[in-house]
Amino acid sequence: MRIIPAFTVALCLLLGGCLGNPFGSTPAPEEPAPETPLSPVAQFISMNNTGAQASIDDPAFGGLVDVMVEGSFTSATGRDCRRAVVSRPPHEAEIVILCRQGENWELMPRVWGRGLD
Repeated sequence: MRIIPAFTVALCLLLGGCLGNPFGSTPAPEEPAPETPLSPVAQFISMNNTGAQASIDDPAFGGLVDVMVEGSFTSATGRDCRRAVVSRPPHEAEIVILCRQGENWELMPRVWGRGLD
């Protein structure tokens, strides 16, 4: 009959790890991630409306680029977005989309056409 108490103790130890510690502290609430600052090109797009143009030095886009804000639209998820063309001759022009996330703007993932079939 010694096997049953040993089995009970082993089962309690095994299952004890599955339960939370009633005497432990609760985890701290997660703080929101700090907002990453927008690049100079994204800042220009966020602050200007259709037709605005400028030459901006932005390392994220390879240096001095020409930016033209083309227009605003509402995305399929209901976000306010702006579309702009960023060009750096002799390279191809790139379409850039910036969407509002709450009070902040977010640069959408960039996709280049070169090399795509």
